[in-house]
Amino acid sequence: MTSSDNEHILFIRREYRTQAVLCALGIALVLAVILRLWGIEPRSLSHPEIYVPGINLVPGISEPPPRHGFAETLWWHFHDEPHPMGWYMAMLGWTKTFGTSHFALRVPGVLFTLGSIPLIFLIARSVFGSTIGCLSALLLSLHGFHVFWSQMARMYVAGAFLSLLATWLLLRLFRTPRPRPWIEIAYIAAVLAGVLTVELFWPLILIHLFWAALVLPRTDVTSGPLLHRIGLRQAPRLFQVQALAFILSAPALTHAVYRARKGAAADPSPDFLSEYFSFGFLFAKDEFTIPSLQLGSIWTWLLLAFALVLLAASLKAPKREAPIYTPDPKIPAWVLGLAAFCSACFMVWLASIAHRRTEALMMMSILPVLALLIPVLGGLWGALIPRLPSDTLHYPQERTLLLWLLAVVAPLILFVASYAVSILAPRAFLIFVPYLLILCAAGAVWLFQNSFLRLTLTGLCVLVFVASIPYATQKPGSPNNYQGIAQAMLPEMLPDDLVFLRDLDWIDTPLFYYINEANFIVSDHEAALRNNPEARVWLITWPHEEMPVITDARREALSGYEKTLEFEKLRAHAELFEPRAKP
Repeated sequence: MTSSDNEHILFIRREYRTQAVLCALGIALVLAVILRLWGIEPRSLSHPEIYVPGINLVPGISEPPPRHGFAETLWWHFHDEPHPMGWYMAMLGWTKTFGTSHFALRVPGVLFTLGSIPLIFLIARSVFGSTIGCLSALLLSLHGFHVFWSQMARMYVAGAFLSLLATWLLLRLFRTPRPRPWIEIAYIAAVLAGVLTVELFWPLILIHLFWAALVLPRTDVTSGPLLHRIGLRQAPRLFQVQALAFILSAPALTHAVYRARKGAAADPSPDFLSEYFSFGFLFAKDEFTIPSLQLGSIWTWLLLAFALVLLAASLKAPKREAPIYTPDPKIPAWVLGLAAFCSACFMVWLASIAHRRTEALMMMSILPVLALLIPVLGGLWGALIPRLPSDTLHYPQERTLLLWLLAVVAPLILFVASYAVSILAPRAFLIFVPYLLILCAAGAVWLFQNSFLRLTLTGLCVLVFVASIPYATQKPGSPNNYQGIAQAMLPEMLPDDLVFLRDLDWIDTPLFYYINEANFIVSDHEAALRNNPEARVWLITWPHEEMPVITDARREALSGYEKTLEFEKLRAHAELFEPRAKP
């Protein structure tokens, strides 16, 4: 066989493999879209979803208030909403363009999933190859927990997408022998968008910095005095890019500290770690359902053991070669200095308009200036600390180390930190889940050398993920069925009916999405009854397991009325009262 014949055969094999990879990615994308669009509308809006700007709420009595303009949205979310503002500002433009139907509010999650599928493939392929890249993409498309949050008008799936995007761009920057300004700008933009979307993006940035310090090529220790080899101008260009990303993102920390609050998430528990390492909350317990939705204890332990075996098996998976470069020229020092000055000034202004913690916020304005030390410290590390890889740890393991840091180390550190700060929300950890799936996919493919056993194990892994889909569909999304109670009430309501609710109560507010025009009474209920003696009255309450009947001033005011109609949905109760007939 001639060399030309061999080349032809190799070409045909590469073409076949390319077509197979594209077909597998296409299947993953199609499944992702179908699973996320199926059932995207039926669930009732939850109270966090109602915080999306652009929704028509009732002025003066709803919490949050209606927000339709850019300035009022920005001002209210800075002062009154603890989550990053970027998601809400972006959603304001979205709702102005596409409306506020269930589908319009929730479809961004589907779009971010469509972007996440190719990104997880690209990252996994760069480390382990196309086979594991395709399996990782398929597992993410079938991930029930990810599917559930893709169907909610929340920021967490967007945060997972930006996490993958920033990590992929970082890997690209490590592999380019010359400066790529557009990739650098894209990385900075992804980081900035990430910190403006989810709070836990900051640990991801720190992991990026730590990994870069570990694996970047070292400065020659014999190349002159130490002071001549460290500094803004001498540091590797990537450290300069990461410093610039941190500098521009620092103002987001002002808002995070300004609105930080205790008790925002669950207390730390070993169950949290167990659910995370079970394929990223694949069958996470859901207490919104009645009774609580959860796996049996035996299945829980089997699922965790299966995931941990695959995670450990990923260590034996072959890695792809990818040399790391430190391109020149460096970014001019004045660019970093100007960015730090502008960012610090902006943080001072934000602190000046804050209603509390002003002194602490003012002190935080030093952070952009301190960020200028990132290239200096990176250069110092490179000059003094031997490079991590040795004869037993080469280029392929370096990128695997990044996956382990993001998938395992960062969640463990955050779990320990949760004893001091409330941060343990499973949905927020979605930014780390894709990396865990990549490692588990690598373990599934390389646990066995036998082709049959390998195929069987991979198929079992896929079946487990498929089983998570019907599990996720049982989750109600909202603890209270606002949509169901509104649909039951509306056919029975009359124009003169009164509706008793509470003033500025965020639990009541989602009802305004479904019943926007009514005679809402939120205070001085007895006076409202005196002024409307013939009116019927609807009393809306949200009972729960510990308090099946809600009794407050509203019910006491209706003590002389007769209950004539009653509707009950999931933790939602509507009662119709009418004046008693006079003898």
